[in-house]
Amino acid sequence: MSLSSVPFQSHTTCFTRATLDKSRRPKGGPVGQITQLPQLIPADAGKPVRPEAAASQQASRQLALQPSSWSREQADETVRRYTELATVWEGERGGYRPVPLGDALQRGGPWPAGLCLEIGCGTGLLSGLVQQVWPRVVSLDLTWAMLSRSTAPWRVLGDASRLPVPDGSARAVVLADVPLFAAEIVRTLSADGVVVWSNALGEDAPHHVPIATVLETLEDASDAAWSAVMSHAGWGLWAVLRRER
Repeated sequence: MSLSSVPFQSHTTCFTRATLDKSRRPKGGPVGQITQLPQLIPADAGKPVRPEAAASQQASRQLALQPSSWSREQADETVRRYTELATVWEGERGGYRPVPLGDALQRGGPWPAGLCLEIGCGTGLLSGLVQQVWPRVVSLDLTWAMLSRSTAPWRVLGDASRLPVPDGSARAVVLADVPLFAAEIVRTLSADGVVVWSNALGEDAPHHVPIATVLETLEDASDAAWSAVMSHAGWGLWAVLRRER
């Protein structure tokens, strides 16, 4: 997928629990501005339905708002489930999972140069797209059976709730269909860094968290104002989030 094939189009702006006031909001107050770009890649028929999606979404939203609820038992269950999926992961998912992230990387810039942290890289299905923008990428996953199939040059076995990287060391953090631990993202991200969020099945994705909630948790974790640019692509959606200056 080329990162130069989609022409620029003007965007429309929407607000979801948003405020036009750019000043810092009180914790728990309205979130910052969300700008929605027009959808350029249409959704085909035949969108997969994941039977576990509703329960997984509820758990993902609770985890985003209450990260301390993450337990060793949940981590072990995640490893067990994705170990079973590792050998077939790129089969069905190989066709549609890159679509929203590829669209985000084409239209969500500009991008800061430097180190990128790819959280939940799995088998490396999306790592090549990320490396087109950031040549230096640390690809992290919780499950060795997934990570061992990746050919990414810098691979780390680790938990997204305790990222094994120094404070402020990343200029970008990419999260494609993974749980959200906002405090760890804020800790590892430089002040001018970006967060790229992608759900391959959009609002129906098992790990979908509303963009307003993603924005809210980043603001609460950093005590700073953030803004987001988002769009839909194929069956999925994406957002790029930045601190306001």
